[in-house]
Amino acid sequence: MYRSMLTTLVLAAACSAPTPPPEDVLPFEEAAVTAAPDPTKFGPYPVGVRTVVYEDTGRRKPDGTPRQLVTEIWYPAVQSTRGQPTVSYDIFQVFTPEQKLSIGEGVIPLLQTAAVRDAQPATKHGKFPLIIFSHGQAAIRWQSTYLTVLLASHGYIVASTDHEGGTLFDVVRGQLQNVAVGVETRPVDVTYLLNRLSRLKEEDPLFGLIDLEKIGVTGHSFGALTSLRVAAMDKRVKAIVPQAPVDANLAWIGLPRPVILDIPVHLQAAHDDKTLEWDTNIEPTLLVMRDPLWMLDITKGGHFTFSDLCAFDLASIVDQVNLDIPGADVREVLEDGCGPSAPPARIAQPLINHFAVAFFNAKLKGSEASLALMTQAKADEIAGAAGVATVSHWPAGDYADGGR
Repeated sequence: MYRSMLTTLVLAAACSAPTPPPEDVLPFEEAAVTAAPDPTKFGPYPVGVRTVVYEDTGRRKPDGTPRQLVTEIWYPAVQSTRGQPTVSYDIFQVFTPEQKLSIGEGVIPLLQTAAVRDAQPATKHGKFPLIIFSHGQAAIRWQSTYLTVLLASHGYIVASTDHEGGTLFDVVRGQLQNVAVGVETRPVDVTYLLNRLSRLKEEDPLFGLIDLEKIGVTGHSFGALTSLRVAAMDKRVKAIVPQAPVDANLAWIGLPRPVILDIPVHLQAAHDDKTLEWDTNIEPTLLVMRDPLWMLDITKGGHFTFSDLCAFDLASIVDQVNLDIPGADVREVLEDGCGPSAPPARIAQPLINHFAVAFFNAKLKGSEASLALMTQAKADEIAGAAGVATVSHWPAGDYADGGR
C-alpha cells in the first residue's frame, strides 16, 4: 500500500513538472566536414546583432581620451528568433542637423537587414569561427551587411568596428584623417578586437562561443588593405578575403620583407574599378601572393560594387552636404560601381557572397566540399550569364619564382 502511494506521488510530480525546452534544432546542417550548404542562401541560423563600444585605453587621442571602437557584432541566434522585428540602419542619422535640413527627410532610404537586435545567441552548437570585417575609408561599420549578416547565418561571429578618424562620421564633420594614419591605426584596431573578444567576461552573452583557433578577416578597399596587413602581422589570422584591395606592396609598407602569407587568400575585385584600378593594384598584388589563391573578378563592377553604399546614392547629395575627401572627386568615387554599366546589387552581391562564404566555410569550418562550389560555372549560373564574373584559382604548390 505504501509503495503504491509513493509511486503515485512520484508519477504525479513528474507529470506536473514543466516540460523541458526543445533543443535548438537547425533546419539543415551548417558547413562542416560532412556538409557544404549553399553559400548564396541564408544559413541555418537566425542572426542577432549587438552594438558595443570598446575603449582602447592604451591609445590616447590628442585630447587625452582613449581611442573608441564602436563595434557591430552579428552572431548566430536561437531558432525562436525567427519572425522577430529586424534591424535597419539609417545613414541619414550620420549627418549633422544642418546637413539633414539640406538633404530632407526620406531622401536616403533605410538599409534593411535580417538581423534581430540583441537576440539570444545560439549556445547548443559549439563554438563559432570569428571573422573581422574592416570598412573602407570614409565608410561605416555596417557598410556591407549583405555579407556580414549572411556570414553570421552560416555560423560565424562577425565583428566590424568604426575605424575612428576614417569613417563617414568623420567625413561629414570635416575630420577625415589622412590614409597614412589609418595604415598604422586600423590593423591595431583589429588586433585590439581580437584580444578583447578573446577575453570576454562570463556575463557577456557571447562568452565561450568564439573559436579563437579559427579567425578570418575581410574588408573592402582600405579594409582590404587592413586585412592584408593584419594577416602579415598577426598569426592568429587563418584566412582572408580582401575586396577591391590596394596593391599589397602598399599594404605591407614598413613591414619586414619579404612578406609571405602562409594562409589561404581569396581576392575579390572588379576589372572596371576606377578608384583602385586593376592594373596598378590587383596585378601587382597577384604577383606577390602565395598559393593557394582564389580570385573573383566582377568584370564590369566598380569600387562600391562590394558594399551596400550604392543603395544610398550618396553621390546625389554631395553638393548639398559638402562632402569632402582630400585628393579625390567625391562624386566620381561614390559613383564607382553604382552606375548603369555595373551589375546591380541583386546580381553582384550573390556572386560576392557565394565565393566569400564558400571560402570561409572551407578554410574555417573544414568544409572542403565547399571549394567545389567556387567555379566559373557557378559564377555564370548565379549571374544568369557568362562574362559577368571571372573565377581563377591557383592551387597549393603552383607558386614559383614569386609570380603567376
